Amino acid sequence: MTKLAPQGDTSSVVGASQPAKPRQRARWALLVVAALTLALHWLPVPIWLHWPILLGSTLAHELGHGLAALLLGGSFESLALFADGSGVASYRGHFNAVQSALIAAAGLLGPPLAASLLLLAARHERSSRIALILCALCCALLVLLWAGNLLTLFYAGVLGLGLAALALRGGPDLLQWSSLFLAVQLGLASFSRADYLFTAVAQTDAGPMPSDVAQIQAALWFPYWFWGALLALLTVAMLLLASWRFLRTLAVGDVDPLRSIRR
Repeated sequence: MTKLAPQGDTSSVVGASQPAKPRQRARWALLVVAALTLALHWLPVPIWLHWPILLGSTLAHELGHGLAALLLGGSFESLALFADGSGVASYRGHFNAVQSALIAAAGLLGPPLAASLLLLAARHERSSRIALILCALCCALLVLLWAGNLLTLFYAGVLGLGLAALALRGGPDLLQWSSLFLAVQLGLASFSRADYLFTAVAQTDAGPMPSDVAQIQAALWFPYWFWGALLALLTVAMLLLASWRFLRTLAVGDVDPLRSIRR
C-alpha cells in the first residue's frame, strides 16, 4: 500500500532536487579547470606559474614517505623541498623489509592518492571544504614540525594560508573549482613524472640517491622496473576510479554523502 504524504510536505521534492546544484557546479568546475589546465600546459605562460604546481606534487610525494614512516611506528624527522622541484623526506625507525618497501611506495602513491581524494571531494561543496581544510592542516603541521629548509617553510606556509582562506571564505563554486584544480594537477604530475618509476637513481638537489623503486627492490624481490610497472597500474586504477565517480555525478547526480549521514 502506498502512503501518501500530507499536503504541504515537500521533503521528498526537495530531497529529489538536491543533487542538481552540486551536479551543475561540478560541471562548471570541470569546464573551468579544463580551460585553466590547457592554458597552463599549452600556452606560453611564465615558468613561475608551473613551479608552484611542481613543488606541490613533490610535497605530496615526500609527505607520503614521512607519514607512512610515522604510521609504521617510526619518526618523521623533516621534509625539504628544493628549487629544482625535487625533495627529500627524512625519517627514522626500525623497519622490516616489507615496511621499508611500503614507505618507499607511499611516496610514489602520494600524489595520485591525494588527487583521487580531492577529485571525489570536488563533487560537493561540503566535501570540497573539508578536503581543503585537511590540506591546510597538513601544511600547518609541516610548518610547525617537519619543515627542513626555508623554501619548504615558505611554500607550505603560503599554500596552507591560501587553502585555509579558500576553505573558510570561498563560495560553493570556488570550493569545487579549487578541489578539482588541485586534483587534476596532482593527477597530471603522476604521469608527467612517470619516468621516475623506471629509474634506479634519483637526482636531487641533495645529490644522487637510490630511487624509490630501487629501495623497494633492495627490500623485497624482483627488479625495480617490475615495481615501477605495478605502481603505475595502481596509480592508473586509483585515478580512473575517482574519475568515474566524479563523472557519474555529472551524469546522474550523487547525493552529498555528508547530508545522507546526517539524515
